Amino acid sequence: MRFDFVYNSKNHSPKGGAWRGLYLSLVALLASCTKTAPDTFSHESVQQAAQRYYTYFVNGDAKQFVEGMADSQTFPEDYTRQMQDVIAQAAKELARKGEVVRVEALSDSLYAADSTAYVFLDLVFADSVHEQVGVPMVFQKSKWRVK
Repeated sequence: MRFDFVYNSKNHSPKGGAWRGLYLSLVALLASCTKTAPDTFSHESVQQAAQRYYTYFVNGDAKQFVEGMADSQTFPEDYTRQMQDVIAQAAKELARKGEVVRVEALSDSLYAADSTAYVFLDLVFADSVHEQVGVPMVFQKSKWRVK
């Protein structure tokens, strides 16, 4: 797994935020309640998947994020726990920059030859600062997953 941090417009100071948890919990709840169509090899589908998985990450939902990783169904139980710990720690580090209030897909590149994509996301912080990140994705068994 690799995340390329493309742009950071300024350093962020740590901020508390009950609103962050409420907002991201609401987004996760709405995503889990709505019936989703199967993924397709399309720009819209890969952007939605990357946005969903990164929202899990930002929200500190390491279990959901790891379940969205490529080949996660074949991970040994111990490795899965280790990955969840790593993701949880990375989410805490991101939270130190400030409260992320929105994750939005900007663009993507699809590669049909190897069923992969690269999605550019915009993280919007509570102080209106934007940070762009790139998320590599792979289409496995009719589903987009984080590579």
